[in-house]
Amino acid sequence: MNKNYLIKIIEIKCLLIVIILFLFPNPIVAQSKLLNNLRQTIDSSSVYDKEKLQEISFLKKKLREVNMSNFSQSFDLNLKLFDQYKVFKSDSAYYFSVKMKEIAELSKDSVLISKSLLKLADISTSVGMYKEAIDFLESIKLKNISREDRPFYYGVFGRSYSDMAEYTSIPYYKNKYQNLAKGYREKILNLTTEGSFFNVFMTGFNLYKSNQINSSLETLIQLLSKDISIYERALTHYILGEIYNSQHNIEQAEYHYIKSAICDIKTSTKESLAIIRLSELLFKKKEIELAGFLIQKAYEDAQFYGAQQRKLQVGAILPLIEDEILKNTENERKRLYWQYIIAISFSVILLIFILIFYVQFKRIRKAKKDISVAHKRLKNNNLELVKVNNEVKERNVIIEKVNTKLFESNKIKEEYLGFFFTEYDDIFEKFNDIISNINKGLEEEDLVKIKFHTLKYDKKKEKEKLLHNFDTAFINLFPNFINEFNELLKDEHKIKLKKNQILNKELRIFALIRLGIKHNEKIAQILGYSVNSIYAFKSKVRNNSMVENENFDKLIIDNTTIKS
Repeated sequence: MNKNYLIKIIEIKCLLIVIILFLFPNPIVAQSKLLNNLRQTIDSSSVYDKEKLQEISFLKKKLREVNMSNFSQSFDLNLKLFDQYKVFKSDSAYYFSVKMKEIAELSKDSVLISKSLLKLADISTSVGMYKEAIDFLESIKLKNISREDRPFYYGVFGRSYSDMAEYTSIPYYKNKYQNLAKGYREKILNLTTEGSFFNVFMTGFNLYKSNQINSSLETLIQLLSKDISIYERALTHYILGEIYNSQHNIEQAEYHYIKSAICDIKTSTKESLAIIRLSELLFKKKEIELAGFLIQKAYEDAQFYGAQQRKLQVGAILPLIEDEILKNTENERKRLYWQYIIAISFSVILLIFILIFYVQFKRIRKAKKDISVAHKRLKNNNLELVKVNNEVKERNVIIEKVNTKLFESNKIKEEYLGFFFTEYDDIFEKFNDIISNINKGLEEEDLVKIKFHTLKYDKKKEKEKLLHNFDTAFINLFPNFINEFNELLKDEHKIKLKKNQILNKELRIFALIRLGIKHNEKIAQILGYSVNSIYAFKSKVRNNSMVENENFDKLIIDNTTIKS
């Protein structure tokens, strides 16, 4: 009785275990199957690429058959080719966006021209040419953008500034670009149809950026249950991966990155971030072999596609993985070495150890060969990454210089436009007064009154007032100008101003040079001096400086700081 009872209990427990395993599969096993699926998909990537190239070939054939005077059909085919290349090969996508612009300009269709500029901006953003992308976008007139393209217009703006915020190391610009990106994302929601993919996705993405994680996850997970394209599914899975990764939920982050990477490979998307993020997570989990396999695929895709920022992202982790592989290989070599010693020690006793020694020796030779190949590949990759990194640094320096010049230019324009209009109003009112009084004198035939009002205007005094107002406006814009100017002069020749004097003649001349007025004739005309006097003043100051005369003007421009 007791025996039968125990058997039944055991049978029920076994049944329960089977049911639990069936209903709640082991997440590790499920994740492993998904990774195997990703491996298989990567191994089949050439098949997907071949299908992509066949579709491209078909579109190119149709394009060759189209009459070039049929602008609408030519534009549409070039647009389709652009869409095919956009995530596949950047230089080809750029080529077809340029062709679209040429066709649009021939057709003189402002909507098509705007659409082509929008595509140029889109591909420029994808390859990290953010300044060019923004230039293209700013050249588009909003009225010429079709209603369905407006969300995309703001979307490219937002993506450009978001990427720029990610890559800049200056807090001021990072905050500025993040705020601009946020503003453009909010504009997108007002232009998209409620319930559409773009609308729901941007809602979830904005919630994520606003740190409303639970609401964002709920919105995006619900989006996956809808009938959306494989491209949209890849994007949604990637953002979900980013959210879970930010919350340190590594298991869910891996799941969504894998799903996104599979979708990207099936659509021949070479501009993919999911596979890079996945390799980073696997590397942290010490799954070195798989991380190396994935990052190598990401590196090949980045090289093929041609996006500099992706090469940098791959370059950040590829050397670490390869270094870890080298360490593991070295550890394996050491382990084999000790096995070799043990084999020799027992070779007299057991013949089998001789066979083990032989096998291990062969493995050591193979390991050395692998180390040599890996070392050569690492060296080549590092050289290329250094080159790419230098190019990016040069581009960043150029962008920072351009931004500084734009800031100064805008500040000067703002200050001196106000100065111009104030002075203009003052002079206009005085002349209006004089003309009015003269006309009144003429009506009354009072020549004495006319002469009085004519002589009342003191030209010299007005000139001095104008120069005083100029000095005040300039010092307000460049508060440290005098000190910075004196730093370039020898101690005995430093300029000391009289009481209540803002600028003297010499300072005023170089103030105009700092504002961009460099010709002696123009300076002489503004200040009311002769050209020879201007030349003499400038020569005197330069001769009293601590620097070479030919470098003095450039140092004045470079070393004098504008009010922030």
